[in-house]
Amino acid sequence: MRSLTAFLVSSILFVPVTMAEDMSPTLGKKGKELLIEKFEGNDIPKGWTKNVGMMKIQDGALRISELASDKHVGAFRKALPIQDMAIQIDFMLDGAKTFNVGFDPVAGELKKKGHLYSVVINSDRWSISESNDKANPESKAILHAKGTIQLNPGKWYTLMIENKGENVVATIAGQGALKAKANDFKVKKPGLIVRAGGPDTAGVLIDNIQVFELE
Repeated sequence: MRSLTAFLVSSILFVPVTMAEDMSPTLGKKGKELLIEKFEGNDIPKGWTKNVGMMKIQDGALRISELASDKHVGAFRKALPIQDMAIQIDFMLDGAKTFNVGFDPVAGELKKKGHLYSVVINSDRWSISESNDKANPESKAILHAKGTIQLNPGKWYTLMIENKGENVVATIAGQGALKAKANDFKVKKPGLIVRAGGPDTAGVLIDNIQVFELE
């Protein structure tokens, strides 16, 4: 049996250093709680699926990464019907070049084919981009907002994405906010998509996901 001191030291070493910021939405107020995800167990929680890449539980967080053999940025989904919402996520760049949180429209909501919009985060810049229509070869993505930031590898940050009607606001605590507006943003979404891009050994850690209806 280990001594109490040894147990406490071991426990401290394996507690993930993730602390969610207390962020409040700007487009409304938090309503019904739709999801709280802390990744405290050894298994990936139900509802998470992989399109391409790798995901695993690491130090009490979800680690997502790209696989070079896929020749595509790592993409992972959490099924959760949402529309007007506020989503808060703690994240750490663990070598990845880019971290992306995006959404699709529910089937039948729009005539276009493909994704809806994404918040794309790199270590020194970020943006909100509306996706192109994959059914139309002449369609192009629309860059609605962009800005500069300074994110340090190995440090946790807190991101909030608000979507109410046509309006989207993305905020990284201590780094500023981006705003965008488009008619298509108001549609129903089947869940959220997180993506990580970079070498095989690089990834993004995410934790403390909170999703609320936005009233």
